[in-house]
Amino acid sequence: MSKQEIIEQLRNIKEQYLNDSKGEINAEVIIDAITDVIHDTEGNDGMDFTEEYDEHYDSFENVDFTTLEV
Repeated sequence: MSKQEIIEQLRNIKEQYLNDSKGEINAEVIIDAITDVIHDTEGNDGMDFTEEYDEHYDSFENVDFTTLEV
């Protein structure tokens, strides 16, 4: 996403807020929209798929099921 596209997205968010005659756009809606711009800029959807294993898991293939708690 280019700098110009980011600026356009932010201007769009601002304009929608300023033209919101029904009062439907609140802080939560604005934060969600800005978060979407951030994720688009970063090239992800905000999900972190890094795999971290605790002491029970060496890797996915080597799970020690004898020490798992249900």
